[in-house]
Amino acid sequence: MKRDYIAEVEDYITENAIKGSATQLIDAKSVLVVTRSGILRHSLPVAVNTVPVTINQDLKALTPFSGFEADFILRQLQADAQIILADCMKTGTTVESVHFERFKARDFRIAPLLEQRRIVAKVDGLTARTARARKELDRIPTLIARYKQRLLVLAFSGELTAGWREKSKVLPETHTLSGLTSELDGLEFSTSWTSGTLSELAENHDGKRRPIKAADRSLRHGDFRYYGASGVIDTIDDYLFDGDYLLIGEDGANLISRSTPIAFLASGQFWVNNHAHILRAKPVTSNSYLCWFINMINLTPYVTGSAQPKLTQANLNKIRAPLPPIEEQAEIVRRIESAFGWLDRMAADHAAAARLLPKLDAAILAKAFRGELVPQDPNDEPASVLLERIKAEREAAPKKTRGRQPTVTNISGKTSIKFTATGTLTDAPKKSGVKSMTKSRQDDDVKDKPYLAGLLKSASLSDVQSLFRAADLPVADFYKQLAWEISAKHIIDDPEELKAA
Repeated sequence: MKRDYIAEVEDYITENAIKGSATQLIDAKSVLVVTRSGILRHSLPVAVNTVPVTINQDLKALTPFSGFEADFILRQLQADAQIILADCMKTGTTVESVHFERFKARDFRIAPLLEQRRIVAKVDGLTARTARARKELDRIPTLIARYKQRLLVLAFSGELTAGWREKSKVLPETHTLSGLTSELDGLEFSTSWTSGTLSELAENHDGKRRPIKAADRSLRHGDFRYYGASGVIDTIDDYLFDGDYLLIGEDGANLISRSTPIAFLASGQFWVNNHAHILRAKPVTSNSYLCWFINMINLTPYVTGSAQPKLTQANLNKIRAPLPPIEEQAEIVRRIESAFGWLDRMAADHAAAARLLPKLDAAILAKAFRGELVPQDPNDEPASVLLERIKAEREAAPKKTRGRQPTVTNISGKTSIKFTATGTLTDAPKKSGVKSMTKSRQDDDVKDKPYLAGLLKSASLSDVQSLFRAADLPVADFYKQLAWEISAKHIIDDPEELKAA
């Protein structure tokens, strides 16, 4: 139930199992509706089966009469999905479910058969375009990620600023990180400090937690209280860093997966626990330059441990970084941040467009079933005639407990009907062991003749199912012929039995 049309399934059932159970074979071109599932909290899955299927108690099947397109029903249910969920959901149940009696009593907009087909064709054409747009949009995040990675490779290979370097005549050098940073005192913390992340250890002065993400490129902490194993620590002056530093995460699987950046800038007074390396570049090196470099390179060769990957200080010191002049570092950072800013704006535009596509599909469906998407053709058979034929077919169907009779209202020039059949839109006889039909309404002994009335007289038949088997007509032809003979007074539709006039 994750697509509009179902041609194959995961589970199969044998003919013997169908005969030996309460399930029934649902004809192809029926509309399947999920009526019990947690997904009904937000969605109403509907689909048309293109092959015969069986269903369980979590679904209902709506099998349309002749003259009614399954695709038209499908699209209308999709258009009304949120209204149906709002009006027909059962309350007080453990699993979300649709109150089917309320669902069957809903108004349903019908149109002449040819107009149904025009509406479906137009809707499908427009939604196919939005589907193509969605497919193209889905490629954008991957392309942006690749572009960013390629840009960083060019930046730190020297290609991004090759023109600048050509003018300056200065070649880049390569240094280890240990040679780029100043010596810092007091970086080893007592084991009494709690082991956790910044977001777990920092709290605003107003008592509210401030989440600090590794993805933040600049952290400005300010007025914080900090926590240790014994609670709030009041004397933290010895643990505060004041100035501009580069923080590099040293623990966790993110060192390898790199799902988020591991290096970020810290500015102002701040504190970190013992799960981060703290670096401050010498005057000849830019913190921002090193930050971008660390977030670009593959750290796997420098990480130890599998259960808890770790980047030790010794391995960190082995990482070699290209060192162009400080002016070129600034130009590299400027170009990276400019390009990333543009790419991030593109990603935001993509996200906004992706959120609009479902709304566009919903608007197309809403317009279609307000009668505004395709023009009406005065030469079409009126919907009222279709309605009368459906009513005749229903009257000719096996007598079952009925709800209210279908009521007709005009909506935007179209006819509307309330479905009241039990379980499906049709109660046509089930055809177990169906044989191929050899006759049609075009045969000489059927067309414009009281063919079924003759069978009623000759074979002493009195119910629809027996008459259907004897007629040897396809279902659609059978009901059309039956409706015509009733309207022509060849057959009397008695409440108890069918009678030839």
